[in-house]
Amino acid sequence: RSTAAPLTILYTNDLHLRFERLVSLERLIADQREDAGPLLLLDAGDAWHDFRRPTTAVWGADEMVSWMNRVGYDAMALGNHDLYWGPERLAELAERASFPLLCAVLRPIAGSRSPFASTAILQAGGFSVYVVGLATSEYLAFSAFPWLRHVPPVEALRAELARVPEDTDLVIVLAHLPVADAVRIVEAVPGIDVFITGHSHEETPEPVLIGETVIVQSGMFARNLGRLDLDIDAGGRHRVIEHRLIPTEKAPVDSSQGLRQLARVLVALSAILLLVFSSAR
Repeated sequence: RSTAAPLTILYTNDLHLRFERLVSLERLIADQREDAGPLLLLDAGDAWHDFRRPTTAVWGADEMVSWMNRVGYDAMALGNHDLYWGPERLAELAERASFPLLCAVLRPIAGSRSPFASTAILQAGGFSVYVVGLATSEYLAFSAFPWLRHVPPVEALRAELARVPEDTDLVIVLAHLPVADAVRIVEAVPGIDVFITGHSHEETPEPVLIGETVIVQSGMFARNLGRLDLDIDAGGRHRVIEHRLIPTEKAPVDSSQGLRQLARVLVALSAILLLVFSSAR
């Protein structure tokens, strides 16, 4: 590529199974795709679980993965809530996802396999984009994952950035971390172009700029779709053309399929309890 060219990044974070806004969010994503050139759609974690909605959580994760597949997400960072499913369920969800689940701060010990990767290389209209996933250490369900060890974000990021291919046009950190943590990391680790954050449920109407690094977050509960338009030249230098948080709208949710799945779960649970009590007599 001999001249500068645009790249659009759409992003969300902390969706937390808010199905009442997904119809609006899906429509916005489709609209942005129509008027953009090369484009990536990314999520910064906590999409598949929310303990504040325990009934929805029973059936919502599968529905959320299906929705994210349908609208064309390119990558998702692992959030602390996503780990609450435990290793088997998380592995099922990651297997169903048509996009990579990323987390560089949780490393499997020798001989173990992980349902998520540390990095992904994404292609968009001739751009090669290197994406590193990070997650907060707060509220992580470590006891459910004894085969994982936690690596501090700065250490993990330095290790992954040392492996950036030479033909990379843009480096993105996709992180379930607050904006303040992102600022500290960017000040300690050079080489990051875009830092998409989550976990703290913050909105950045204007990007936070640390040197040439752009830090953003869309808020929470699918209330906004973030859009970041960059101009990237042949040397990999980038310039922000525009950044917006586009608000979504609420809509009624058809929960019939979810309720049927919940009923099946309750029937299965009742059968298990009946067997337990019968054998105890």
